[in-house]
Amino acid sequence: MQQADHSPSGWEFVASREAAASLIGATLELDPDERITRSELATAAEVPMKRLYLEDTVSELVDLGVLEAVESESEPVYTVNDDSDVLAAAARFEEIATERLAAD
Repeated sequence: MQQADHSPSGWEFVASREAAASLIGATLELDPDERITRSELATAAEVPMKRLYLEDTVSELVDLGVLEAVESESEPVYTVNDDSDVLAAAARFEEIATERLAAD
């Protein structure tokens, strides 16, 4: 039975967008004070630029509060939102999963 007003969950977001997990992982490593372009994000996440444009994952990460768009006269520029609850949860997941995988 399918719901008419189905909203995607956080896990569905990550699973359905090829670049999402890599981009979130990359944001955990970036300096929150540094301004970064889509091209630099793609490089940091090891994701092809074409993938970022096809999926528009960067804009969705802005909507989720992981990244913040910064005023720029040229191409779009972003910073990591150091106060993001989503990013804090991703960092905690990374920490716990890494510890448990290392214990195996």
